[in-house]
Amino acid sequence: MTIQQLPAAARIPSPWRNGGGVTREVAADPAGAWRVSLALVAADGAFSLFPEFARVLTVVEGAGLELTVGDAAPVTLTPLRPFAFPGHLPTTARLLDGPVTALNLMTRDPGATVTLTPGGGELRPAPGGAVLALALDGYDAVLVEHPCTAPGPDGRGVLIEL
Repeated sequence: MTIQQLPAAARIPSPWRNGGGVTREVAADPAGAWRVSLALVAADGAFSLFPEFARVLTVVEGAGLELTVGDAAPVTLTPLRPFAFPGHLPTTARLLDGPVTALNLMTRDPGATVTLTPGGGELRPAPGGAVLALALDGYDAVLVEHPCTAPGPDGRGVLIEL
């Protein structure tokens, strides 16, 4: 298994499927089981549909956004509060106060989690799993697969258990 350093400077912007924004892939499973990206949401609009995936969206920069998923009432997403929703439902976003950067986890496993960490500690994935740590200062990341371990980010960060 591996430890991969994933520097923010190496990420190439790519347009959203629906053309409504830009994303930068942080990491993806080669078999297609999950994908983590950072998206710049600069305008109100629809999200792309991903029918086979569960999603978790976490605002990491900016004031937040209001998300409407399917027929449910709108939900306000404030910074660093992960919000899980199904990728097959039509989803629209309304910015609260200017553009946001959002961490977007798409996974075939609805049990994947996104948590905030104060930094430090050790990244220790569960057997058969992986942990992705994203530093909130600069967005550098590290992907650690079981049975490897690695130190967590020095400052505040987001942990994704895959």
